[in-house]
Amino acid sequence: MISIGTLLVFYLVANALIYRRYVITNNNSPLHTLMFLFLLSSTSIGFSLSWKLKQQWWGLPFFGGSMITITALFHYMVPGMPQSTEWSVPLMPWPAAMSIFLNLFLMTTLQKLSLQRFGIWACLITLFYVLYGVHSTYEAEEMKGTVDELNPNAATQQTKIGIELL
Repeated sequence: MISIGTLLVFYLVANALIYRRYVITNNNSPLHTLMFLFLLSSTSIGFSLSWKLKQQWWGLPFFGGSMITITALFHYMVPGMPQSTEWSVPLMPWPAAMSIFLNLFLMTTLQKLSLQRFGIWACLITLFYVLYGVHSTYEAEEMKGTVDELNPNAATQQTKIGIELL
């Protein structure tokens, strides 16, 4: 059984990885990266729908080839990090692009009942967060503010204790 929530998280992480690598770390314009992510997701959904509907023979090679072409153009046109960094993924953005493609493919091939259950749970969790989580977070921030006002060195003391225990 495939969990749509897990696939969605993997999809979002792969998108965030590409965005962080090419926009935040390298100070590139976000327009090219966001356009790449949009086109990659669109071609992945097109490929998946062509696979699921099985009505047009040209859909699979067209969308598959488009995904490869878009990724290759992005790889050669947008400057990335040099490979001599402390942590890097070889052949970036290919692994993340394949993750985006496969996760969207698997999500679109799930049964309708799985999508309905996910939609219901997402609405319930969002409602719970809005009604309870936001209020609790606000109260916790207020409590922290009053504790910090009473003892301004509390955060410093806690950090020192944490370091001594390590």
